[in-house]
Amino acid sequence: MLKRQGFKGRKAFYQWTAIDECTRMRFVYGFEEHTPENSTKFLKMLLKEFPFKIKTVQTDNGREFTYKYQSSEVKSPFEIELNKLGINHKLIPPRTPWHNGKVERSHRNDQRYFYDWETFKNIEELNTKLKGHLEWSNNKTMRTLEYKSPMQLLSEKLELKSIH
Repeated sequence: MLKRQGFKGRKAFYQWTAIDECTRMRFVYGFEEHTPENSTKFLKMLLKEFPFKIKTVQTDNGREFTYKYQSSEVKSPFEIELNKLGINHKLIPPRTPWHNGKVERSHRNDQRYFYDWETFKNIEELNTKLKGHLEWSNNKTMRTLEYKSPMQLLSEKLELKSIH
């Protein structure tokens, strides 16, 4: 989760980020509130965006994802939705952001290539511009992917799957 300063002095907003472990394909979306309900909305959007089955979601221990440290019995709306969909929820150990290294790195890149350059008046404009940034970042070649883009690698993986 990336917290950003507000729009010209207004309240803060939050960027949710998902990255596929295999292809590094990303999906991002901004919300004005840091809530479990928005995590659930993001999950539903993610399921429509990613063209493959999601088996596991890894998150930190924030209240927007889990109530584990408030109650051992009560599940968050996000956890309830994951259970309903049959998706595993993996929590990183508390206070270990390096366990979400790919997300943390992508947030630094978002800062460098997007937030340092773009302005927006409201959450709708942010999400419109984020969509363009996401298109760029998912088609940008990466050394870790042997100089392929996430979309190129995804295309290859889907092609291989259809052959078998």
